Order: sequence, then structure tokens, then C-alpha cells
Amino acid sequence: MVNQQGTLKKDTSETIRITNCNKILNKAFINWFTGYIEGNENVFIVNRRYLRFELNVSIKNESIIYLIKNTLKFGNIRKLRFLDTIILEFSIQDNYYDLLKLINIFNGNLRCKYKEQQFKMFYNKLKIKLKKLNLLELLPVYIEKTKLINLSNSWLLGYIDSGRVLLSARWHKSKLLKDGKNLYLSCIFWHLNKELLQQIKEIFESNSQIEEKTKWNLPFYKLTILKKNEKNKIMNYLLKYKLKSKKINRFKYWKILLNIENKYLETDSQNLDLEKIEKILKKFNSTINEDELSKI
Repeated sequence: MVNQQGTLKKDTSETIRITNCNKILNKAFINWFTGYIEGNENVFIVNRRYLRFELNVSIKNESIIYLIKNTLKFGNIRKLRFLDTIILEFSIQDNYYDLLKLINIFNGNLRCKYKEQQFKMFYNKLKIKLKKLNLLELLPVYIEKTKLINLSNSWLLGYIDSGRVLLSARWHKSKLLKDGKNLYLSCIFWHLNKELLQQIKEIFESNSQIEEKTKWNLPFYKLTILKKNEKNKIMNYLLKYKLKSKKINRFKYWKILLNIENKYLETDSQNLDLEKIEKILKKFNSTINEDELSKI
């Protein structure tokens, strides 16, 4: 059991349930949760005094945080004000029972080497803590490997839900875009780790180049998916594995425009039935919040 200091006692039902954590949780959730945390920075926090697992979301995505807490059945949630924004924070700190459960969830399941390095530091810090408490046997053997990304599980869904993917969709009836089209659709992936985007590029068999950019004074990498066959793979994946965040509204709009793009040749924009398309979009726009559409 866990005492008031968050430490563990041996040979109890609680310590047994730590190693059974992955058996209790749905595999689809584990993959989604892993993808979600790999899309977030500063999740595994380690310093001289403590170790902490932390996830932050904006208030509009609070359902994600409650989904995580209710599924895991542990962790704390609190609301914080940052400038003019309210965020929700899910955290676990120095509760070794719950931290061990996290170790069992992520150990050997990560896809990003950059995140795996952070996780290893987290693991080693917990190892030191448990050794002092004479509870080292509760810590599983560290699995030093990263899995490959594919479209046969919900890892990529979690990554998309994390906010590191933009489903960009623009429709212009009265004027053409810079490239001479009425319709522009793309899917933009970004991350601090280039190798992760290289894997995503390969699973979509994309010819797009990974660009190096700068954001918040940090180098990051950007992959833009533009070809119809690649976007159709993304659409089919998201139809199979349903989004859990508010991004579902953006996806509905993106999917409608992609279906329009699939129906007409890209070079045949003059023959588009503009009136019919406007009617479809107007009907759809009435079903979702305008603020959401403006952020697509």
C-alpha cells in the first residue's frame, strides 16, 4: 500500500497491481496515450529533489485531461491561469505507486528517441528513489528500444490529438489562392525531433521535404502533406480511429473539402459547381462553432 509520504510497502495487493497496469488498460488507449504524450514537450520532469509527470491543455480540451485521469484512475487535475488563458494540468509527483504504473505503460512503447531519452532520465531518477526505500524489485527492467510508427494502431491518433498536427483547409469562392486554386488542403506535422517526422513521412510514402523552422527560439521540423493520395490515407485513418479532442470539428470540415477535391481534378477548378459547394459548406458551418472554423 501507499503511505502518507507516497512510498510503498511490500507484498500488498497495491504493489501487485502496479505490474498488472498494462493488463487492465485497453491496448488502444495505451497506444493513444503514448502518442499523445510524445506530442507534448516537458512531460517527464526531473530535478534534484523530485520527479514529476505533467500534461497541460487549454480549457477547450479539458475533456482530454478528464479522459486520461478517468481511464488511468490516478493523478491530479488543477486549473491554472496563464496570462489571459485558463489551462488544465494533469500531474503526478513523488507518488511512487502511480509513477511505477506510468513506467509500466511507457517502458518499451515509445516511438520518439528524443522522448525516450527524457523517459530514461525519469526512470533512472525513480530507480534511485526506490533503491533508498529498498523497493527496487518493483521497478521493471528498462527496455531500451523505440517502436516504429504505423497505421495499424492508435499511436498516430494520440499524436494528432496532442495538437502537433494541423488539418489546414481553405475554400475561396470569390478569389483564387496564390497558387491559382479555389481550394487548398494540407496536413502539417511538426515536432522537435526530425527522426519522428521521417517515420511519419515514410508511412505515408510522401515525397515532401521536412523543413527546419524556428519557434519560441527553438529549432523544430515541419512536414507538409499535400498530395491527394497521402491526404486520403490520413482521412481513412481518422475515420477508423476516431479523434478524441476538439479537433474532430476541424476534421469534419477538412474531410468535406477533401471529398470535393477528390471529386474534381485539381487542374479543373473552373468546372467546379461553386454554388453547390457553397451550399454544402453553408449547411455544415451551421453545425459547428464559428471560432472553431476560424482556427482550421
